[in-house]
Amino acid sequence: MLPRLCSPQFGLLDDGFTLKTGHEIQGRWSSVLYLIPETGRFFPAYWLVYSAIVSVVGVWPLAFFTVNVLLLAGLTAILARLVRLAGGTRPQAAAAAVLFSLGGPAVEAFYTLSKAEPLQLTWIGLSLLVTVAAARDARPAIRAVLMALATLTVLLAHATKETSLVLVPISLGWLAIEWRDSPDRRDGLRFAAAYVVINVIAASAFVALRWFYAPLGLAEGWYTRAYALEPPIVRTALFRICAWLLRDFAFLVPLGAAAVVARPSQAARPVRFAAVWVAGWLAVFLPWPATFEYYLLPFAFGAAIVGGMAIGDVWARTARGHSPATRRLAWSVLVTSAALWLLTLVNAAEDARVQLTVDRANTDLVDFLGGLPEGSRVVLNNDRVNEYLSELRLHLAQIKRRRDIVVQPVTGTTLAGPSPAPVFLVTPNVANQPSPTVRVALDETGARRDNALLRAVLTPDAALVYRADRHADLVEIAIHRVLCPLARRPPKDLVFCPDDRAIVERRRFSYGWQVHRLGRPVAGRVEADRHG
Repeated sequence: MLPRLCSPQFGLLDDGFTLKTGHEIQGRWSSVLYLIPETGRFFPAYWLVYSAIVSVVGVWPLAFFTVNVLLLAGLTAILARLVRLAGGTRPQAAAAAVLFSLGGPAVEAFYTLSKAEPLQLTWIGLSLLVTVAAARDARPAIRAVLMALATLTVLLAHATKETSLVLVPISLGWLAIEWRDSPDRRDGLRFAAAYVVINVIAASAFVALRWFYAPLGLAEGWYTRAYALEPPIVRTALFRICAWLLRDFAFLVPLGAAAVVARPSQAARPVRFAAVWVAGWLAVFLPWPATFEYYLLPFAFGAAIVGGMAIGDVWARTARGHSPATRRLAWSVLVTSAALWLLTLVNAAEDARVQLTVDRANTDLVDFLGGLPEGSRVVLNNDRVNEYLSELRLHLAQIKRRRDIVVQPVTGTTLAGPSPAPVFLVTPNVANQPSPTVRVALDETGARRDNALLRAVLTPDAALVYRADRHADLVEIAIHRVLCPLARRPPKDLVFCPDDRAIVERRRFSYGWQVHRLGRPVAGRVEADRHG
């Protein structure tokens, strides 16, 4: 997290809306229950936490990322504690913590703000720790208090991101494991049964709250209606999720194979628990058309437990007490997994550099636009309307205090005829963008179309007043592209299977903006290319 702390910037995807909502909620905390009902979403706990952060630190990105550091540290501590409670050793707990914190999903989730997954996973992790404590405490009063606390934390997870409802089938799966494998383990059965009860109560309470405060079905909200079990959506999501898994978690393949063929060990039960967990967190996203890396943060949590326990189990088989063949096989598994993990680290570092490059360039643009003449009109030259349009307005209003600047999409009417206010046309520049990577609202193909339109609309009296591009030298190891022949159905997935990319690519990623003053030129500045 040190590079992110040294270069903290708000992002142009959701951070402006988060700041605006956080300022509006201050002093009216109950209003979080009524936010954006037209979308079909209901996540008041997310808004409550972020509005509290805004009320304490204001518009200070470093403080927001410091909160992310604390969340990451807390989650790794919770993960390590859960491994120990499941019977894992300290090296296994340490291995799980390393695998989780250095994975691709963690990079995107913690290198950006306004993501629900870190908060969601923190509430869930706390609920697991509290439920374990309740299962082990023989005093009825203490157990009841701990059960109530665990129910509250699960409810907060649901109210942070609705996908937490998948904990209901996950908890039922855990109960089935305990009932079948360990009917005489009273603590294990008590934990699994208690977690089922906790999740059923919390889910019922959440559904009741949602029905009362946001009475829209999933098919009725303009956002949630995209969540549907339709074959094209599920097929595309399944392919992309498999591609993400191979890109970020290929090192688990040899470890998992070794766990399957090996005789039962102490790690078998927690690995089965983790397997149910990861299966649930993959299934919940199959009906959703978008597949972003940070969605996999809960999956990465369970995968880290599988990896940490398996590493310890395979390492134990390298000891002299085992046959030479067993030791050679164990060493082969460890070496292969380590090599694959190093490949995923290269991609995780690439994701981090892309995120920093994009955020720096976007912040440069906002800084420039914040100095425009009063009443200026900013026209975003982008081939499709996305979050950047509304976020530019919000960043100028919330961060730069420039509510007088009007931000509009490029249309025939926005550029037609004379304007009483200065008009500035903003056009993106994107080149050699890795694919897939962290979420960016712009893409290289769209940026080429934007620049083609720019040449068509510029008049002789237009003046280039700003240009700044950020660069990052990247190495992309796209082992997920071995799956591309399996995606036979058209149209071809050009995000995960571009035609012009090999499995290993070394490219110089470039991202930035240019601004033209339309009409009479004014004193401005043209920025040189910036290297990051």
